[in-house]
Amino acid sequence: MRVSLCGAGLGAARLSFFDFAELASATGFDGFDFGAQGALDAINELGIERVRQRLAELNVVPAVFGLDVEWRGSDEKFDEGMIGFAERVAAAVAVGSERCCTWIPPASDVPTAEWTDRTVSRLQKIMAGLNAHGVRLGLEFVGPHHLRAGGANAMGVFPTIWTLEQTLELINAIGPDGLGLLVDSYHLDTTSTDPAALLPLGDALIVHAHINDAGSETTAETALDGNRVLPGAGRLPLQHYVDVLKAIGYNGFLCCEVLTPTPLGETTTAAANNIRESLRMLGV
Repeated sequence: MRVSLCGAGLGAARLSFFDFAELASATGFDGFDFGAQGALDAINELGIERVRQRLAELNVVPAVFGLDVEWRGSDEKFDEGMIGFAERVAAAVAVGSERCCTWIPPASDVPTAEWTDRTVSRLQKIMAGLNAHGVRLGLEFVGPHHLRAGGANAMGVFPTIWTLEQTLELINAIGPDGLGLLVDSYHLDTTSTDPAALLPLGDALIVHAHINDAGSETTAETALDGNRVLPGAGRLPLQHYVDVLKAIGYNGFLCCEVLTPTPLGETTTAAANNIRESLRMLGV
């Protein structure tokens, strides 16, 4: 299991592909999460051989790229996102990544049955494009209660998916070839799911992993999605979570995604160093 850097908690404006690579390298990460368009821009500017050479010099790898097709909204937005999708995926693969991820809203303004049918259809089309390049897709369920239907900040009026079990059912409905989970310690907690529930799944079903903590003043029911803290600064049993990932032989990346209104350091580099040190305390 290796560690990757993402933009959460850095307090930085949008970073370019190589900005992230250089920051990850300078602060002791094995890789970095990135955008496929950023990889394509870097290739178009420098050429693929120079991009690969620079990554080798930095000794970091592009870990996971976010799915940039907006499959949660209108048909027009979905169709627009699919334009150029194959080219962007090919660029991500060319720089060395074979993992992609996206998140699932726990509620929607589309009735549940219609939302499910639409989601299955759209993700099947997306998977066809990813499978053509040998790329796996991790689906992340979002657990915080305030985002669910009926919650204080509900993402819609109709319930969709917000648990591990529901996400596995969706994967089976789409077709499991190349499809798996993005697991997150925060979402496991907010759905009262022990990390040990991952043990029967094995490495084959886990595409990416996020780690972050919940403030000691919170509970599984009151934790807010955008108010997370560094690993070790809260109440979650994160050593147990890490030990479970190791026990199943997870060979992907662990990314510390601390969504917070306050940057995790006075500078971007300081924040990245604080994130890296919190992971070292967990033996990763």
